[in-house]
Amino acid sequence: MPSRNNPTGRDNEITRITIRVFAIDGRILEVIEESFCTDTLRTIPLSSVELKPPISSSRRRSPRCLHGAWEVGPQLGEGTYFRVFRARPSQGGFSGWDFALKTIRPEFKGDRLLSERLIREAEAGAEITSAHVVPVIDARPGSFVVMPRVWGQTLSEILASGRSIPLGTAVWAARQLAQGLSTTHELGWIHGDVKPDNIILSQTGHATLIDLGFAQRVQLNLPCSSRKCDRQGTLRYLPPEMLSRSAPVLPQADTYSLGVILFELITGRQLFNQSTTEEIVRAQLSQRAPNVRCLVAHVPGSLDTLVAKMLAKDPLRRPSPDDALVKALAAVEIELLSPDPKMRDAA
Repeated sequence: MPSRNNPTGRDNEITRITIRVFAIDGRILEVIEESFCTDTLRTIPLSSVELKPPISSSRRRSPRCLHGAWEVGPQLGEGTYFRVFRARPSQGGFSGWDFALKTIRPEFKGDRLLSERLIREAEAGAEITSAHVVPVIDARPGSFVVMPRVWGQTLSEILASGRSIPLGTAVWAARQLAQGLSTTHELGWIHGDVKPDNIILSQTGHATLIDLGFAQRVQLNLPCSSRKCDRQGTLRYLPPEMLSRSAPVLPQADTYSLGVILFELITGRQLFNQSTTEEIVRAQLSQRAPNVRCLVAHVPGSLDTLVAKMLAKDPLRRPSPDDALVKALAAVEIELLSPDPKMRDAA
């Protein structure tokens, strides 16, 4: 059938396609047809590919894109709307897959809202400079973004494994994330989707926030009814104000989400364990969060009070500014390192 890349419709005239075969020890894993500059990336059956001897690395062709050239490797992961692939620059002698390229799934290509999310992610990731927030180093507006790969495990993977996290480590991770959010807010952004899936802990304990897809600019002078308010995200970690159209979304929204995560790290349980969407929304809006000290006896009173403030239903009652939260978490870290035997055991 005639198309933009094949006006005559004859199969033998399709020439601008790169075929890459991923194999280990001679066993073919998958064949991918790549053409990012025409927004095409799909898996094709082996039967339709004529396999030839490998092309030397010096002759390998890589997809050229608007803001640079990236060689795309095997898939790292995928969500409902996006896929993430290993990537590396096609020039410069890079041998490792040290970057990640995020793009819209083929079946959602052309979706305006998803394109806008990628554009916001590119803008936020280019502006935010923090050791605890993954940057965006390249992008094709509305098509893909490129980030450094962050090595480690997501917090959700750690929690799912059943491994207990020492109290001192939990507070340390929360303090790092609060530092990253502080920089994000100072630059006029809200992360909007702080959750365990979007937090990576390295082997040395370094915490990094990823996925700025729900990032939105702070606009305190406009009510949500007259501006774009992205109130999507993961329900269990959304603050009450993001479940209501009448309340503005402030930077303290991220503080609430971080408080939910810290609650889970300390107690080993979900803040609200309701199973249906309606029940979770009702609990987020009206149910008081339990005190962590009632569930874990050795938690110091200062940390119990701090978590309760982070989980306040009213965003103006949460710790603010962000520096105050960072200092409060640092004070708890110091307290957990005190000579008191109870504190040493807790840490």
